[in-house]
Amino acid sequence: MTTGSIYEQLGVRPIINGRGPTTVVSGSRMEPETLAAMSEAAQHFVAIEDLNRAVGKRIAEVTGAEAGYVACGSAAAMALAVAACIAGSDPIRIDALPDSDGFPNEIIMHRAHRIPYDRMYRNGGGRLVLIGTWEQTDPDELEEAITDRTAAVAFNRSQYCGPGALPFEQVVEIAHARNVPVIVDAASTLPPVGHLRIWIERGADLVIYSGGKGIRGPQETSLLAGRADLIDAARANGSPNAAVGRGGKVSKESMIGLLVALERFLVHDHDADYRRHMAQADRLMAGLEERADIRLTRNDDRDLWPFPVIGIYPVDEAWTIREVQRALVEGDPSIHLDPLRDRLQINTHWLEDDEIEVLIQRLNEELDARSK
Repeated sequence: MTTGSIYEQLGVRPIINGRGPTTVVSGSRMEPETLAAMSEAAQHFVAIEDLNRAVGKRIAEVTGAEAGYVACGSAAAMALAVAACIAGSDPIRIDALPDSDGFPNEIIMHRAHRIPYDRMYRNGGGRLVLIGTWEQTDPDELEEAITDRTAAVAFNRSQYCGPGALPFEQVVEIAHARNVPVIVDAASTLPPVGHLRIWIERGADLVIYSGGKGIRGPQETSLLAGRADLIDAARANGSPNAAVGRGGKVSKESMIGLLVALERFLVHDHDADYRRHMAQADRLMAGLEERADIRLTRNDDRDLWPFPVIGIYPVDEAWTIREVQRALVEGDPSIHLDPLRDRLQINTHWLEDDEIEVLIQRLNEELDARSK
């Protein structure tokens, strides 16, 4: 008889997740009530569009939007948001996508907001038009970029954006004066709960949140909320229709799981979680701060980071980021941190208290083995 966890039976090792709720380390943990609801949902057939409309109604209520929709992860929601702005609910345009030649298809974006995932706007038929620099954007650049070819302005709320974007209120004012919708990618900004409503309140026409990160729903879900006409258009461009969004189908089980996770998210004590993760960050800093071969930083700005993150920077090229990360991954236990260009980053979002000392010990071992 085979023993061990289902992962061990497959030869896949569970890991210590110091990267946070990212897809590369399988997202988040779902609560028992979420899993139970998904199991119950699996026992019945439903009209999938009816279910999405019902869950979408609740998404609209919690975000303050006119309407809501369940998409297949935030990347799929980005493609659908652009498709909605380009094709609307026009069957001819929907059938043409992602070929958008001849339609208004330009998506204006700050250069300071470029991230690898913005290619999803192109997947939905968009053509990116970039304004500004990493450090600065002049309002005239947005004004001049808007033409009769413009379909939308995309605004990204991410910890990895540069400082050079225009203030969001100014973006909305300029775009709306020309009847251009504004899409906000706020995928990784939850918790706190209040972030669910701020973008619609500030004038966004469509806003995107991940369902499989801070909400702790199924990894392959996201919330798309906004104007009723644009949500209707996203629905027309999405699964189960044979349109550009067909590949982003969401199961009935995942829609129910997202709904249950969302209800739990609304009442959960996120402040208590934050205090616990701040204590973890304090312990990590204390366990590493005496090393001369590293420089430590901590970012605990809750407006940007749902939970504290620690940056570990090499001093005088004493060690290399990729080498240490590889050793941590290949070791026992397997530890995954975020290997950024200039630092190793520890995201405390999914660290358990009993993993902190293990993480400190393993980091010290690997740094000791490599420091000059």
